[in-house]
Amino acid sequence: MRIGKAVRPLVWTVAACVLFTAGWAAYMVTDPFAGQRQQALQHQLYQQWGEGPAVGGGGAAGPLRQDRIRLRTGRPFALIRIPAFGRDWRFAIVQGTGASQLALGPGHVPDTALPGQLGNFAVAAHDITAGNAFLHLGSLRPPDRILIYTRRWEYEYVVRSERVVRYTDVAVEYPVPGHPHAPPHHALITLITCTPATLTFTPWRIVVTGQLESAFVWRAPLRAATLVAGASRSFKLGSRNHPFSRG
Repeated sequence: MRIGKAVRPLVWTVAACVLFTAGWAAYMVTDPFAGQRQQALQHQLYQQWGEGPAVGGGGAAGPLRQDRIRLRTGRPFALIRIPAFGRDWRFAIVQGTGASQLALGPGHVPDTALPGQLGNFAVAAHDITAGNAFLHLGSLRPPDRILIYTRRWEYEYVVRSERVVRYTDVAVEYPVPGHPHAPPHHALITLITCTPATLTFTPWRIVVTGQLESAFVWRAPLRAATLVAGASRSFKLGSRNHPFSRG
């Protein structure tokens, strides 16, 4: 009896720790404020895009056309859509892949190419937490599409490969993946996340690489108010003129 009384506080302490750990893990996975952070980023980006002169014309364009993008760490500069993940799936891409940047959503790997450029536009994101952006990255297969939007341009990349590498394999970020000194002849995109899905460190990364298939000028620029309204998940996709209407 005395032993039982002595052990009882320890049992309750262990149980409390287990429940706290489980609750914290559930909180981190669901990340209830991730949507608000993303909505704020998209709001900021849409305001920037909505305050410029109209873009005349439209239609297909050369693959190397691009916006002039001023990169600032932690600031959004583009949007990513992957139709295979659903019509409502979209995230703002920020500059940088530090802990504070990836807590916001997908981040552009510094010193890699920009959307539409020759070379390798590399983007990393968490699989769980921060909106679980790349949770299903490993399910992508050719010819799934990856759509990137900048202020005036829509870039359509087609998935070419999916593989798992160690986290030390930085060669996947080279302008020509795996070939550090080769000059690039294609505009590529590389998406990177951890695997398996866990809140602890894992030495493995899923890497999906795609190649630029086409680039389009938005046929009609949208006002900031219209774009801001599209920041919520309830936004209904519109016509082909809207950047999120494809797929």
